[in-house]
Amino acid sequence: MKVTTKQCTPLFDEVLVEGSVLERYAEERADYGELLDELFRSSNATRDKIGARCIWHINSTAFGGGVAEMLPHHIRLLRELGFDVRWLIFKPKDEHFFEFTKGLHNSLHDTIAAGMDELLPHYLQTSQQGASELERIIGPDDFLVIHDPQPLCAAAQFLDSHPHPAIWRCHIGYPKRTPTVEKTWDLLKEYLRPFQRVVLSDEAYAFDAGRPIDFIQPSISPFSTKNRNHEGPPSQALENLVSFKGHEFEPNATLQDILGSQYFLHVSRWDGLKGIDRIIAAFDRFVGTARAEVSDNTCLVIAGPDPSGVSDDPEGREYFEKCVGLCSQLSEEVRRRVYLTCISMKDSNANAEIVGRLQQNAHGIFQLSREEGFGLTVTEALFRGKPVVVSSAFGLKRQVVNGLNGVVLDEPDIEVKAADVMHRLVAADRSDFEEMARTARENCLRSSTQISQIPKWYDSIRSALSSSPP
Repeated sequence: MKVTTKQCTPLFDEVLVEGSVLERYAEERADYGELLDELFRSSNATRDKIGARCIWHINSTAFGGGVAEMLPHHIRLLRELGFDVRWLIFKPKDEHFFEFTKGLHNSLHDTIAAGMDELLPHYLQTSQQGASELERIIGPDDFLVIHDPQPLCAAAQFLDSHPHPAIWRCHIGYPKRTPTVEKTWDLLKEYLRPFQRVVLSDEAYAFDAGRPIDFIQPSISPFSTKNRNHEGPPSQALENLVSFKGHEFEPNATLQDILGSQYFLHVSRWDGLKGIDRIIAAFDRFVGTARAEVSDNTCLVIAGPDPSGVSDDPEGREYFEKCVGLCSQLSEEVRRRVYLTCISMKDSNANAEIVGRLQQNAHGIFQLSREEGFGLTVTEALFRGKPVVVSSAFGLKRQVVNGLNGVVLDEPDIEVKAADVMHRLVAADRSDFEEMARTARENCLRSSTQISQIPKWYDSIRSALSSSPP
């Protein structure tokens, strides 16, 4: 699937998506037959209600992060089903804007963000500019689906003066009500008045939105470049898009070297909530206590986007440098086995293939997040039928049932427990992990692919249309 952008206004680009999705499901009817039948039934029931109106999805980036990965498949599938669906990205240049929205993200995970009062005017001013530009893009009968806090205020200001049916889809959530979380929801609630509905990932994330809330779990595309299997060695073009920063040992590693080794994998943005420091500490302990079991090619791969290429995450570069610093404190025996893998964002398709190859060949996939709204990288690992080890962060443990389709590690001492699982993963008998991986794959086929979630989106859109202003 090809994803490109073209400028609409100074603050908005349209994202263009090319490729076919529906025929791939039809080719695999043995796996997706029942879901396809339900998709066609619900599409027919929805088509008259939506009519010729355009549905605009609006978020803040076309590349990097779960939303940008879900939307191409979602949009192509709906377009092939006969709906007019388009995609905008809101791309302010003001770094203070994204510092504020990153602060909102952290606050919704109960982490106090400093300087929010000083940053709020930047968010409001930039949003006002965005609202003015939306007047030049959105048609009179169009429908809006706004993703996360970044474009929320701009959309709200536009909708205040130009009422349209609209849904706010928030991919962030926290299962506990704390003063920090409640204060943040109260702030965001102020912008929800012109919306008809809110969509969250889980019932545990519900808050007093003042609007009806629907619950739709994030989902993956089984036929995307990332999630399909790849044969043969990676091309030189792929090799050129990967760097192992902070790894000074000779000879220089290549992607093919990594893929041919026995490695544990962590995939995420460079973010303190993702628990990257914890997987490094676990691997350090594993190597230190299992020297006889550790082969020369056993390593830890921590893969994320090149931090200079993610425009809506200003903290990413700073946290990546912190990870480099953590690795520099490891013993040489451990340090030479840890690869901080930066994948270029210049070619989204190539980026997806690199991550897919890393997931496909991994000996085990870990996600030890401190907080996680959902965790699509875990969904991808489950879909691939890989051994999956996660923390008890809410978004992860709602996907992984300990002992059934993976391993869930509770606090405290999660690093010690993760190191113990690494011992088990390199043992001769891995039959328990293999059985869990098979179950994970089967469950994902039924409930975690996008085709299974589209009918829920239809329900939410029809409800929003029924309650929207004439």
